[in-house]
Amino acid sequence: MRSVFFWRVLTIAIIAVLLVSTISLAAYAYIGKKTYISIAMSDLEPEAEVTLAIHDEYKNGRVSEESFKKLIETQSISSESAILIANSTGETVIARNRGIQIDPIEFGAFFNSELQNVLKGNTVKNDNIELFNGESAISIGIPIRSEEGTVNGCIFIIKQIHRIESAFQELSNALMATTLVVLPLILIVTAFGTINISKPIRKMSDVALQMANGNFEIRASEKHTGELGILARSLNTLCINLSNTIFQLQNEKIQLNQILSSFSDGVAALDSIGSLTHYNPALMKMFGTVDVKRPLDLVPDQSVWDAFQEVYDSKQQRTLHYKLPGDRSLWISIVPIMSEDQQLCTGVVGLFKDVTEFERLEQTRRDYVANVSHELRTPLTAVRGLLEPLADGLIQDEETKNRYYRIMLREVERLSRLITDLLQLSRLQSGTEHMEVMAVNLKELLEDTHQNYQHEAAQHKIHLALEVGNIPYAMTDPDRIEQILVILIDNAMHYTPEGGTITISAESVSNDSILVSVTDTGCGIAEEDLPHLFERFYKTDKSRREGGTGLGLSIAKQILDRLNETIYVESKLGEGTSFHFTVKKYVSNAIALGPSSSNERYLNAQKVEKTTFTVEEPEDIKDAPFEILPRPEKKSIKEKTIGILTGHRKSQNETNVSKEG
Repeated sequence: MRSVFFWRVLTIAIIAVLLVSTISLAAYAYIGKKTYISIAMSDLEPEAEVTLAIHDEYKNGRVSEESFKKLIETQSISSESAILIANSTGETVIARNRGIQIDPIEFGAFFNSELQNVLKGNTVKNDNIELFNGESAISIGIPIRSEEGTVNGCIFIIKQIHRIESAFQELSNALMATTLVVLPLILIVTAFGTINISKPIRKMSDVALQMANGNFEIRASEKHTGELGILARSLNTLCINLSNTIFQLQNEKIQLNQILSSFSDGVAALDSIGSLTHYNPALMKMFGTVDVKRPLDLVPDQSVWDAFQEVYDSKQQRTLHYKLPGDRSLWISIVPIMSEDQQLCTGVVGLFKDVTEFERLEQTRRDYVANVSHELRTPLTAVRGLLEPLADGLIQDEETKNRYYRIMLREVERLSRLITDLLQLSRLQSGTEHMEVMAVNLKELLEDTHQNYQHEAAQHKIHLALEVGNIPYAMTDPDRIEQILVILIDNAMHYTPEGGTITISAESVSNDSILVSVTDTGCGIAEEDLPHLFERFYKTDKSRREGGTGLGLSIAKQILDRLNETIYVESKLGEGTSFHFTVKKYVSNAIALGPSSSNERYLNAQKVEKTTFTVEEPEDIKDAPFEILPRPEKKSIKEKTIGILTGHRKSQNETNVSKEG
């Protein structure tokens, strides 16, 4: 298929040739006919002069009348003209029309119309005579003069135009035939010339199209000379430069997209006409956008894009604080994109930063400082309130002094426990707290904890229930699990009214996990408080001055995180609360058990320097032999925690008594 350039050049050439031929033929047809008539008119004047000479010879007697008439007739035949001779009175003397088809009667009519002008001595020429038969003719009339110069007659030569037209038509036909023969040859030559010109251009066009489609390996032929060779070399140079530029742009685009995609903050950029040029998945995620075609599809708030437009118009940076549903906050920084000369603003870019967590952490930090200050100030205030009257000597009774000393001791111990809890929580969060994982009879651990709390539950008139089936051994730190149970049971007793029930339960929930639960029928927890229960110093009832420091659940959460376990809470306001945490099942041949206390709940064996034995387990579990290395006895976390909690409650009661006093 030929190129468009070829057809255009060929069409232009054909039109040019046809136009030139048509104009030439039209000019020939219009000008040629007049030229032939003009030539014929020029020929009539010599004929008239010859006829006048013959007439003069006849008048001078040199030629007889018969010869004169024959000569006139011969001349009429040879020139294909009509000859009229008249005397001075206008009477026709002789008329001959042997060479022309004109009726002699018509001679008189013509003669009468032109006679007077010629008899006056004028030579009369006419190239458009209308004869009586409708034909056109040309004529010339000359006067006949005597020797004295007087006009004594006239001679008219008349010639029909159709004879001139016949000759002209024959020549026109020959010219037309020649044109019809030569024109195809010209067109063929033009077509071949156009092909030779358009072929390299078409090849260069194909090269350019492939470049446009991304093929930068193709090259144009540079063997042509002149402008085509220069064009080919320029095209190849352009291809090389364009290939390098596009490669760099693609790399920069890929890098930019990767950078934008790696941002956790949202980014959006607009050009000078307000169209989106860049945005990243983080921004789409912030606003829940799926399909983006225009700015409002990305951020469905016109006020944000109005801020972008204001920055573009003012060329000044602007910062917004934007609220999202669900108490989420965004910090939006919008800056203009300036040209190198800092005169023209080419676009605007905005950074959308989710500061919800930052604001929450900042609020948590402020609350933490306030809570720590409050918790430290409470026992110090109590101690100060007791020391001032003692220092001023207002207390003289020894029994009262001793009671004040005991209360101050309890408050100092309370302050010490608070600091200890803070240090322990800090070690847990930093990962420096040691975890001693071993095989644990979880059922026995739960039964012992249940038994230890029976007396305290009875004092609070609360029913403490235990629902534990046949659960397998657990792989965990028993002291830490006991500490978590103490925290959860103590919280449950604190918020369960008299006559309520606290249930300790455990069940296998998967092939590798046991779910332990502490459920109460207390006042329950509001839904908005549930996400914050495991935060430091968080209390559901901010107005309560009694109770713990708000660190227990946070410590429990950190312990379970260190053990790679999970804890969660379920609660309905007014119905009760359930805390659930997971414990991994013990897997046979998993580890060689390390040091452990002599508590028979964990190891039912005597302390010897080196003892080899097998732990009693369900029939489907088989363990490999292992060694127990002796170590000094230590007080269990359960005993420590229960003692701390008992002393804490006593200190609160005595503090309240002192304040009442």
